[in-house]
Amino acid sequence: MTGYRLAAVMFGLLAFSSAGAALGQVPPDIAAKIRAAGPKIDLSIMQLYTPLQPKEPYAGVAVVRDVVYGADPLQKLDVFSPTAGGRARPVLLFVHGGGFTRGDKRQTDNMLVWGVDHGMVGIDIDYRLAPKDPWPAGAQDLASAIAWTKANIARYGGDPNRIFLWGHSAGANHVADYVAHPELQGPGGPGVAGAILMSGIYDPMPAPNTYYGADPATVAGLASKPGLLRTHVPLMVINAELDPAMMVSSGKALDDDLCKAGRCPTFLLAKDHDHLSEGLAVGTADVSVSGPVLEFIQTTP
Repeated sequence: MTGYRLAAVMFGLLAFSSAGAALGQVPPDIAAKIRAAGPKIDLSIMQLYTPLQPKEPYAGVAVVRDVVYGADPLQKLDVFSPTAGGRARPVLLFVHGGGFTRGDKRQTDNMLVWGVDHGMVGIDIDYRLAPKDPWPAGAQDLASAIAWTKANIARYGGDPNRIFLWGHSAGANHVADYVAHPELQGPGGPGVAGAILMSGIYDPMPAPNTYYGADPATVAGLASKPGLLRTHVPLMVINAELDPAMMVSSGKALDDDLCKAGRCPTFLLAKDHDHLSEGLAVGTADVSVSGPVLEFIQTTP
């Protein structure tokens, strides 16, 4: 076990820079409110971090909205790039959550502003939603967005050979499904440098499921874990300490099984965070999640 992985597993509260120094943590007043809310998805938590996030227009960041990557009205993406230009940068492609049925890329601007501020080009996507578009629409849309990125990101200063996927909740499922199912990828394979899975479910989902289907046998057969155990894409697995129990157990089981297979991922249990705050904190002085993610991106070959 590497020193960084050990730190991430044992000290979820801590984030580390490349030099190993401890960085900012969850503000105590916010941590107390998150703990009081408990391990559930509480939308009121959004109000705690929203005042701390950067506001548009974003300094030093060029934003191009609603770039079309497919025929469906929801198949659009935003590109965030540095106004200063410069060398080709790694690309952070973020996939929002929303229970497979809702969500909006505009709600995750903070992830991409953070990415640009830390030497990346950022993309976030909207994608087709259930129940109108069930499995595998989300992963197919991600595949299309990756294809668009590889063909076009150089013009925004991004390196098409250094694409990192980051998905949250249902978005983590879409990222996991894409990585786990070669049939959903292009002829060249996954085409990404790494994947960050934050608070998804990688074991069989409960059935019936709005996105994966009504038949329990079918739903069970679509679990991403078997494919994640086979992939060679470097993985980071994140859970909030106060995630819903099913997500915590699924993330820990994935970490355990990958380690048994000799392929331990980078693992982070983010202390004092819940299902929403872990993403909302990105781009604020609280780097307890973004610090380890940056380390993962910077140290992945």
